[in-house]
Amino acid sequence: MTELVQANLRADFAYYRRSRLLLAFMLVFLLLTSLSSLPAFFGDSGVQSFNALQEIVSNLNICLMLLSGGVALFVISSHLRNRSLKMVFTKPCKPSVWLASAFLSAVIVAMLLHLVVLLSAVGLSYWWHVPVRPGLVFILTDNLIASIGVIAYLTLLASVAHPAVAATFALIFNADMFYAAHEWTQGALQSGHAGLFMRILDKAFDFLYLALPMVQAFGKQTETIYQSYRVTHGSWKYLAYALGYAMILSAFCYLTSLYALQRRKYI
Repeated sequence: MTELVQANLRADFAYYRRSRLLLAFMLVFLLLTSLSSLPAFFGDSGVQSFNALQEIVSNLNICLMLLSGGVALFVISSHLRNRSLKMVFTKPCKPSVWLASAFLSAVIVAMLLHLVVLLSAVGLSYWWHVPVRPGLVFILTDNLIASIGVIAYLTLLASVAHPAVAATFALIFNADMFYAAHEWTQGALQSGHAGLFMRILDKAFDFLYLALPMVQAFGKQTETIYQSYRVTHGSWKYLAYALGYAMILSAFCYLTSLYALQRRKYI
């Protein structure tokens, strides 16, 4: 089992190194981040430096989350498109091992990228003489945990749909969108528009919001940390809660992906 996992991981890492599309995404993200951080290099205020550090970390968090999900999406969909899974599964390699290895390889890449960003942010903090607060570690750890959930979700979507459709669905149809739609229907109902159609919409949006996975399950509780980079003693527990949510989501997506592969006759 260990040898099979290691063999799959080596194959996945070789795919990541050779993928020009992933390299292009990384270069674009680095270019956008560099452009957004240019003003900070010409400022001499500590407040400006701290705000610039916040903006850089915030932009990189979004990029890392998208890139982590893209890694999982590409490695799953590439095998599905070139029909190599049947050859892999007859070596023998159990589908469960192949899928777990693909998920694990994407998580390892996400961990390495987050570590690079953390070290870079610490380096910028010392360069700009900005105090390195524990919130920096908290935020990047929280974003890594959220990226694990995104990886699991896109692994599932890649198993049931074309990668373009999967990426579009994940970007457009998300829990935040349906939460905003649910708030709109709630406001309409309270203002007197209590028709049958509006009530059905309200229930539908509420159901979709609860059914779709959340990127950051405890975003409201940790919002002040992202603004001040200060972590109270009782806030660290939300990392454990978020990790528990990501593990449950990953297990669900893993089992559902295996079932989807079976339905598509890859197993």
